[in-house]
Amino acid sequence: MSDSNKLVRGTFLLTIATVITKVLGMLYLIPFYSIMGGEENLALYGYAYTPYTIMLSIAAAGVPGAVSKYVAKYNALGAYATSRKLYRSSLIVMLSSGFIAFIALYFAAPFIAELQMLAAGDGDHRWSTEDITRIIRIVGVAVIIVPFMATWRGIFQGFESFGPTSVSSVIEQILRIAFLLGGSFIVIYMLGGTVQTANEIAVFAAFIGGLGSMATLWYFWRKRKPHIQKMIDTDTTDYDFSYKEMYSEIVRYGIPFIIVGISIPLTMFIDQLTHNNGLAMGGVPESYHDAWFGMLNLTTHKLVMIPTAFASAFAITILPFITKNFHKGKLDDVHHQIKMMVLMLLFFAVPAALGMMILSAPLYTSFYSYNEMGIKILLFYAPVSVIISLFSVTCSIVQGIDKQNLTLYVVLIMLAIKAAINIPLIIQFQTVGAVMGTGIALTIGVLINFYIIKKYGKFQFRSLVRPLAEIGLYSLVMLLVVEIIYYAFILNLEIEQKLNSVIVLAVAVPVGGLVYLFISFRTGLADEILGARADKIRKKLKVL
Repeated sequence: MSDSNKLVRGTFLLTIATVITKVLGMLYLIPFYSIMGGEENLALYGYAYTPYTIMLSIAAAGVPGAVSKYVAKYNALGAYATSRKLYRSSLIVMLSSGFIAFIALYFAAPFIAELQMLAAGDGDHRWSTEDITRIIRIVGVAVIIVPFMATWRGIFQGFESFGPTSVSSVIEQILRIAFLLGGSFIVIYMLGGTVQTANEIAVFAAFIGGLGSMATLWYFWRKRKPHIQKMIDTDTTDYDFSYKEMYSEIVRYGIPFIIVGISIPLTMFIDQLTHNNGLAMGGVPESYHDAWFGMLNLTTHKLVMIPTAFASAFAITILPFITKNFHKGKLDDVHHQIKMMVLMLLFFAVPAALGMMILSAPLYTSFYSYNEMGIKILLFYAPVSVIISLFSVTCSIVQGIDKQNLTLYVVLIMLAIKAAINIPLIIQFQTVGAVMGTGIALTIGVLINFYIIKKYGKFQFRSLVRPLAEIGLYSLVMLLVVEIIYYAFILNLEIEQKLNSVIVLAVAVPVGGLVYLFISFRTGLADEILGARADKIRKKLKVL
């Protein structure tokens, strides 16, 4: 199978898996929201997950992505034994790292909780420092195993095998949600427990999901191991790196992965530290603070992460291919892969974001309940999803062309801008200002990444102009169709009712998607972006 076909196949596998996990991660909030009783009760869940995500990125130390890059590099050189030596030891290192990180998070939890309470400002709050401390310690248990699991996935990806990552991520999400919903329901409705206990059960579900994922990866490893052993047996190279040499290279690769991995969680943490204070300075009553924060960091964030699911899949798949071709000096292949990834990403992400904007009211109401502030936040957050996606993919491309050291400066600049403008924007635009701050900071980060790719990867962005213009035009046509359908419905239905909102989505979303795909396939844009797979889709859907 050619590199292009492998790249497209791997991207589709991971895209499908990532979309499934993101959709499940969004759908579970409907019953979870009902069980917990509103945004304010979900805020505790959000307070736990941001520090957990940051510590998780530190615990993994960028090793999963670095291992993928390392294995791809030395497999391209035929040094399969060198790859094996590295990935065997990296699993042990990651298990140790996870345990150390759990201990660190456990003892740091009171300080993190106190910092969050200070950021929340004076006055009465739904959750105490002790509540936040306890839930951070509980979710921290997952830090023990998740870095190990992520590194195992990175090993498969380095061998250009994306099925194990895809399947294990879906299994992980299903088990996590089943435990989360079942546990919280039992606690509140069968045992008469508190919302706090239900939140604690919910965050512990991350550990249960991780165990399921590891079992799935073990199954795939037993199946793939004979094939990998055959590759190792063909190794005729004389590479013999010491562990010190290998890990010095891994550290060089890993640090940028840490920085990129924690960049989005850190923007959310900046929101956590500034949101309530910004609202207070803007004169917003304290009774709104926690509820609006829950909308920002949980309810709308979950919805916006659906379009960014494409970016996660593309960033993972593109790295080993660009790394391999860059080290072989095949710049034409590198340029083709960069073009393909950027266009494929925007081909899906742009119409999804625009559709989410126009349907923000029925979308938020369908999943939660009608809330003007939640809808307003989602309206502004939806287009930012495209910027988040581009930031993730362009950082991965920069790492693939061996300029990963520059990502450190890009992320630092982005975070500095976010921190500087967040409170002024929140004072002026309330919670929406935090979304604007993220969008502005990430846009600057993307532009710097594009400059790096152009300068060091010799990529010519002129080749993107025409297809990007087509994506924009066809997305606007789709948007017009969706808007007509939407306004036809709201003339006859009260959108504030959940059932009516579901009806609007059930009609507008598929019609808008079909219109966009029809135009894209008829004009040849889909063929240019999807290649041979477009013909397969066309044959299955004869109307295209």
